[in-house]
Amino acid sequence: MRIVILTDNSDRHFYFCNKIIAETGGVVGVVTGGKEIRRSAAEEFKRAWGRHFARTVQKRVFQVLYKNAGLTVKAEKKRAEKAAFGGETQRFADRYNHLHLAAVGPDDRSINDARFVELVRAQKPDLIVVMGTCLIGRRLMDCAPLVLNMHTGLSPYYRGGRTNFWPFVEGEPGYFGVTIHKMSGGIDAGDILHSRRIAVSAGDDFGTINSRAIVTGTDLMIDVIRRVSDGSAAFLPQWTCGRLYFDKDWDFRKASVYLRNRDRVVQAAIAQQDDGGASDIATVDNGKQVFG
Repeated sequence: MRIVILTDNSDRHFYFCNKIIAETGGVVGVVTGGKEIRRSAAEEFKRAWGRHFARTVQKRVFQVLYKNAGLTVKAEKKRAEKAAFGGETQRFADRYNHLHLAAVGPDDRSINDARFVELVRAQKPDLIVVMGTCLIGRRLMDCAPLVLNMHTGLSPYYRGGRTNFWPFVEGEPGYFGVTIHKMSGGIDAGDILHSRRIAVSAGDDFGTINSRAIVTGTDLMIDVIRRVSDGSAAFLPQWTCGRLYFDKDWDFRKASVYLRNRDRVVQAAIAQQDDGGASDIATVDNGKQVFG
């Protein structure tokens, strides 16, 4: 099976690449830098001050009022990822740089540009796997018979960005997780093959839980690749819409809510695990719903 990986360029993304390359033997190319969409100054101005004027003003105010909270959350995540994935970028460069097809650069708009579509298509992939990019367009999705995404959140309940952060804000301790699903036109909305809830331990925070989700999700993706290869993969359509979060929903005030809730939500998650709670939250195992 010929596999192309589309991802971004942090250590956590290269961990995903390194493990899949090492354990599947089928990767024929990797494209990195796929998270951002580089818009013109005029586009950015219109988005910020035209369509979302009130929200932009609010964010600017919150950046001042809740600066310490925002920086604390970012530092937590950075610290956890360094502990879990430090050195993975260099490891990729040392071992697998020959598989690096291209990186989205300052002269590119996004990974959906024609040059990346042609690079991927030229590899004749049987499967494209995705982690941490912007929305993948139809032309890229059409380059392979199947495109799979690793979503660091528990779909269908939490979709979009930072979805292991938002359960802290919402006070919902049972919804930390990771999902492997087919790519579709929606955001984290495609049919699911695997999803898992992430076990929580004393002292955890968003960064440690999300890093654990990446490790678990990478293992699940490898299992999915093997199932696709041998024809045993099964997918389940998502059964509810759940919550959907965009980048614009994140601000430093939300970071302050997170910090206020963090220890209480972690304690509630541990208690829930101990007493078998959250039995109404479904996960998916090879296309079959599992409760409890």
